[in-house]
Amino acid sequence: MINMIKFGRVVILGRPNTGKSTLLNAIMQQKVAITSHLPQTTRKVSRVVFENEIGKIIFSDTPGIIGKIDDLMGQRVNQEAPRETGVADVLIMVVDISRPKNEEENKVIGLIRKSTAKKILVFNKIDAAVGSKDHLADYEYLEDEFDKSIKVSAIKEIGIKGLIKLIMELLPEEDEVKAKQQVEIINPEGKPKISMDSKEFVSEIIREKAYLFLRDEIPYSVNVEVEKIQDKRKLILIKANIITDSDRYKKIIIGAGGNKIKEIGFNARKELELMSSRKIFLELTVVTDRHWMEKLS
Repeated sequence: MINMIKFGRVVILGRPNTGKSTLLNAIMQQKVAITSHLPQTTRKVSRVVFENEIGKIIFSDTPGIIGKIDDLMGQRVNQEAPRETGVADVLIMVVDISRPKNEEENKVIGLIRKSTAKKILVFNKIDAAVGSKDHLADYEYLEDEFDKSIKVSAIKEIGIKGLIKLIMELLPEEDEVKAKQQVEIINPEGKPKISMDSKEFVSEIIREKAYLFLRDEIPYSVNVEVEKIQDKRKLILIKANIITDSDRYKKIIIGAGGNKIKEIGFNARKELELMSSRKIFLELTVVTDRHWMEKLS
């Protein structure tokens, strides 16, 4: 007997800093995507698998679509979302109603209009949209172009269960066996639920902490490469390089007396220990490479 479940691919779209990654973390009830206040924090699509008693969802978290592009990284980031929309059964457009609408939203809307997928409009940051920061009226007219809409706060986890319910309603049904086969392509080992190997995920955690403690001093000129992850039974040894494109930024990352790099390393190590339930030894080195963006695959 064939058992049918709800199943499909859901692609999350939006301009930078609308809370897409925070929303996905809230849906998954665990950290699967890094977050920061800076645009381009998410640089490429990451995929995670959500499951409940109704069905399975393959979520794609896409980088924010940038309006003005003036560097190689921006060009690459803006190519990610359009490639992913072609596989979507449901598109989610996240808008930040605590900020006025701008031309970046228009780019996202243009991309969504080209798709035949079902569409959900998510009004995010209802907790922050108060008084002069309430820009809901800028976005409400868009509802006519979407199959469903919902107001949420990703950071406060308000409306998340309602959003999952809407997604399940719009997804097609699939043979459970075939759905499982497709999930295994994305997530072959069952754990972790993140579609990246351990080195890639560790590098993302370190990069998130670099953004957190360096703030706006080095916006997009930082990358992280993990050289080695070694299980030594009593602890996990991680060696990684923080790469920047100038010696000036290198000095900022290291900080006076090495205080900044220590702060980044301490907080990255603590989060990795919490996530792995293992003792971590993290060795960070700051490297200058003016051509690191060109070397990215």
